This record gives sequence, C-alpha cells and structure tokens, in this order.
Amino acid sequence: MIICSECREKTSRKKLIADRGFKNDMQALPIVCSLCSWTDVLKNYQDHLNQIHPNPICDYCGEKFSSINDLDRHKQYDCEKITVYCSLKKFGCEEMILRINLRQHYLSEHHQKTLINIVRHLISTLPNITYKQSEISSQMIIDLPHTTENNTIQLQEFDEMINLLSGGIETLSDDIQRLFTESIRHKNVLDPLAQDIPILKISIQEQNAFLDGMKINQQVLQQDLASMEQKLNAMKASSYDGTFIWKITNVQEKMGQHTFSFS
Repeated sequence: MIICSECREKTSRKKLIADRGFKNDMQALPIVCSLCSWTDVLKNYQDHLNQIHPNPICDYCGEKFSSINDLDRHKQYDCEKITVYCSLKKFGCEEMILRINLRQHYLSEHHQKTLINIVRHLISTLPNITYKQSEISSQMIIDLPHTTENNTIQLQEFDEMINLLSGGIETLSDDIQRLFTESIRHKNVLDPLAQDIPILKISIQEQNAFLDGMKINQQVLQQDLASMEQKLNAMKASSYDGTFIWKITNVQEKMGQHTFSFS
C-alpha cells in the first residue's frame, strides 16, 4: 500500500499507472541549480551536476559526496550540523536543535512535558470517541458520512501522536541501554581499582613511615655534623700556658715549597 502525501489516501501498488506524459512534462520544467546560478530544464540538470559538480560538498559539515542525491539524503537524514525542528513542533515543542543534539533534547524537561501533555490529551479525548461511536449507532443514516470523517481525522491525529510517542520512547530506550552499557563498562574498570586501593594505602603508609625514619636520621646526622664542626674549630687554635699552637695539615707537601721573603 502507498499513502499519498497530499490527501493521505491509501492505494495499492497494483492500481498505480505510470504517467509517461507527466514524466515528459516534468523533464521540460525550468530549474535552478541548488549549488550555483545555472538555469535550464530538468532534463539537462543531471548532466550539469555530473560535469560541474561531480563531488558536491555539504555546506554544513564539509563532507564530500559522489552525487547530488547522496548529498540530499545526507542533509535530510544524517548531517549532524544541520539545525532541525523538534518532531513535536506542532504540539508546542518549537525549539530548533542541531541534529547531533536531538537525543539530548529528547531528554530535556521541556520535551518531556510536551510528551506528557500529548498523553493527557489522548486520555481526555477517549471518552469523546466512545460518545461519538454511540451517536453513530443512533443516527447512522443521517450523520454517518460526517461523523465517520471526523472520527477518521481524529484517528489519524492519534496515530500520528502515537508514532511520535513511539519514536520518543524508542530514543529513551536506546539512551537507557547506552547508559546501562556505559555503567557496566565503568564498573568493570573501577572494580580492579577499588581492589588496589587497600594495597596502595598500605604502600603509602609504609613510604610515610620510611620518610619519617629518614627525617629522624637526617636530624641526627645534622646534629653530629654540627658537633664535629665545633670540635674542628676548637682544634684549629689552642692555647697552652699562653702560647698558641696551630695545627698544620699536609706538612710534607708544604715543606717541599720554598718561601721567599723580600725586604
């Protein structure tokens, strides 16, 4: 079955008939290139694209493509740098979002409130549908065409709302699964680290104890050096019975040197 985009009427594929005259009329329509200022008929458009724009580039993300059709599909469905409307625009969520941020927007408070309002509207409308069905039973001959048309429009609106809700629920489900997978991955990384924490704590305590011992030994050594320095200073010049005695080191080396005195 194929649904017409204009009237929403469903038609079997077997009933469709190719209109070659319409196709020929289409080929003669004037067209302006979407990538430059070239103008001609639609029939020559593909040749122009192949010759002048063999690798069209996306204006938003800079990615190259082999054909204009690939570029159009990329812009319509895949390009993450294009700004798009929320799927619930006509229900009050009119924010424009980068496609890459759509999932984050679906989790936002404003979007969630819009979904809740849609659900409440569906619930509040259900009694009216039941009441109208009873009206159809009592006034089938008089009001059947008009009532059926109204109910069909309402059912189409409900179907569209349900599809939007299903898409939102599917997105939330995907996010929940992704977060669950990430939490498991983080847990697998953190568990071995948590087991190493007591060992690291003991190692740190041992290092601190070692450093404390080194600090004490250093203080003792400093005290010993200070004491030795005092003793050396005392030995450099000593007085016995009023006579100073100087200690001379490296006597043999100094005796080999000649001292000259000039007057």
